Amino acid sequence: MPLRRLPGEGAPVAAPVPSTEAPGSGPIRPLRHLGLVRLTTIGINSVIGGGIFILPATAAALLGAASVPAYLAASLVVLGIGTVLGRLAARFETSGGTYAYIEQAFGPLAGFLAGWLFWFARTTAMGNLLNGAALYLGALWPVLARPVPRAAVIVLAALLVTGLDIAGIRQAARAADLFALLKVVPLVVVGLAGLLLVEPSRLLPHGAEAAPFLRAVLLLMYAFTGFESMVVPAEESKDPRRDMPRALLATVGCVCAIYLLVHVAALGALPDLGSEKAPLATLAAMEFGQAGRLAITFAAALSMAGCSLSSLLGGTRMVYAMSSAGRIPAWFGALHPGSRTPVRASLLTGGLATVLAIAGGYAFLAAISSGTRLVIFAACCAACLVPDLRKAAPEAAGPGRSRVLAGTVPALTGLAILVLLTRLEPREVLFGMIGIGFGVFLSLLSGRGHRKEAREA
Repeated sequence: MPLRRLPGEGAPVAAPVPSTEAPGSGPIRPLRHLGLVRLTTIGINSVIGGGIFILPATAAALLGAASVPAYLAASLVVLGIGTVLGRLAARFETSGGTYAYIEQAFGPLAGFLAGWLFWFARTTAMGNLLNGAALYLGALWPVLARPVPRAAVIVLAALLVTGLDIAGIRQAARAADLFALLKVVPLVVVGLAGLLLVEPSRLLPHGAEAAPFLRAVLLLMYAFTGFESMVVPAEESKDPRRDMPRALLATVGCVCAIYLLVHVAALGALPDLGSEKAPLATLAAMEFGQAGRLAITFAAALSMAGCSLSSLLGGTRMVYAMSSAGRIPAWFGALHPGSRTPVRASLLTGGLATVLAIAGGYAFLAAISSGTRLVIFAACCAACLVPDLRKAAPEAAGPGRSRVLAGTVPALTGLAILVLLTRLEPREVLFGMIGIGFGVFLSLLSGRGHRKEAREA
């Protein structure tokens, strides 16, 4: 495979191999359509999905009022992760995101595992988001909570999301803009209105044990993360080295502020938040009556559908990057000549996510997706400490940023991630290992195909 050096890189990376060619026009390349604003909206849309509509009740059930410090702890970890990814993103212009960073630092095998884990995390996240949309609609209309209607809702939502992803990056980006607006505005309105109903005594923590606190933070990481998807389609960004780091920090800042507002409002206003199935719908009903419940239910369903689109977008672009580099069979990530999107990857990923949504439980899929992402983030923290990648590009470094800070943030963030990973349950670890095993099988299959082609040549 030919190698080329990226500007500013100290070591060569694999040049993407065109997965499809249009007759007489050369290799098919992705469209560079994403600017700073679009990247930020994709980031917000990738993060704000089902978690904030459901996990406040889960955190409150585990910790009560101590769930507020858990949100603060999750915010600090996420801020560290965003800083690390921003420093790494400023050095790359090719698609791949975390996969490209880890491969550059630790070699092809580590890069493959990171890329496959990313796809696995996005697929389980998409399944969980589709599941969450059905869960919220079922809380409002119990008939939709029955197995057959619930499955129908999941399938219809999956078809819509997969169709948008296949249509092309322009259509997906416009849909992301709309989804981001439709989810952020209701959350801010409900959060601000809920502050008027807060009883301060409900916000006073009475202490919490370490194990449930860490478990709550682990589950909350599912709600706080997702922004890693925005660094994957670098080849579809107008100026990835400049815009990716800025969009990452803007996304993390907006999400942390919104989440803290909403959780404090829900915890302080609802007498038994831990027992709620659709906590924000109940809060909206207290504020605005049945119309508020109806509005926030639709907002939640749209939010989860929009976030599942971002999950699918990030996952399928990762498949494209890995297939272009020869890590998995090329047909898996091949671009369609018309839309220039990886259609096969979209159909396979969307189909698997639909099955997971119908069969899996919300907390189970959330823990798997969160744990898988944390493994990737820990590897990125380690990559940020590798000498060749530690020197940030001028766009990301900023004036006055010290070398000590550049090494301290990744080290402390990585340590925090390792502590959180200890709270995964055995069955969640087992499911993740099965997913990794399937990815290794695909990698071996791809290697056999390359060796066969070499012999025939």
